[in-house]
Amino acid sequence: MFGGHQFFEEAFGGGGGMGGMGGPRRPKEPADTSKYYDLLGVEKKATHAQIKKAYHKKALKEHPDKGGDPEKFKEITAAYEVLTDANKRDIYDKHGEEGIK
Repeated sequence: MFGGHQFFEEAFGGGGGMGGMGGPRRPKEPADTSKYYDLLGVEKKATHAQIKKAYHKKALKEHPDKGGDPEKFKEITAAYEVLTDANKRDIYDKHGEEGIK
């Protein structure tokens, strides 16, 4: 079969519990869609060129070979990769990091 209950939950967001529909759903918290922009120090309406320039500036400062924080560098690079890809940026702007994963 399709994997039964797990397939249904993944495909349709099943509510769990007996009967498959579950109780009332809790409202989701709004996704944080500003983290990547904040990491790069740009506004949400920033152009590709502005994002690229901001990334290069931050990457030089945070690069591990230059004494920067490796984790911060990874975050900055992830933000750059998402914000410079039109499809990924659109998903991020609607759903935050969870939408990208």
